[in-house]
Amino acid sequence: MKKEGLTRRIFLGSSLVFCAGAVYWFQNRKKSLHLYANDTQVLLHAAYHLFPQSDYGPGAKDLHIANYLAFVLQDGRILKDDRDLFLKGAFWLEESSFEEYNMSFLNLGNQEKESLLQNVTRQRWGERFVYTSLGYIFEALLCAPVYGSNPKEIGWKWLDHNPGFPQPRSLKEITYEV
Repeated sequence: MKKEGLTRRIFLGSSLVFCAGAVYWFQNRKKSLHLYANDTQVLLHAAYHLFPQSDYGPGAKDLHIANYLAFVLQDGRILKDDRDLFLKGAFWLEESSFEEYNMSFLNLGNQEKESLLQNVTRQRWGERFVYTSLGYIFEALLCAPVYGSNPKEIGWKWLDHNPGFPQPRSLKEITYEV
């Protein structure tokens, strides 16, 4: 009598091959920033809330913070630990939003976002996340437009800031010395 169907040996062998292939794929896939992945959307919305546009001056949206974060998070000179902590902070903020409001940070109103951000800053990770976010926002406010932010030098004009010269005209002109 001939057995048909899946045997334990075939099942285990197939599972082993599949798992080995999955491990190989995960370890060797090219890691890149997907700017509109959920963690980066949380980063952007947190920046928009922390530095909103007003009658007094530009906000994070006006500064094109999305372009600047894409540049910074892909920059090889940024410490991997800092970049990872920044992205983990966005994940933890989203997680805290679900714990407290049972909804995404992206869907919270201004009062809920403010309350949540104030609550998470009582924890070390939250304080560091907000501090890092504000640091990147201020960098975007003061950087040369070639880095993807501060379009038409709106940050410089708002602060009446003289950035100094010469300014880079393209990213290819920028050299870093250590």
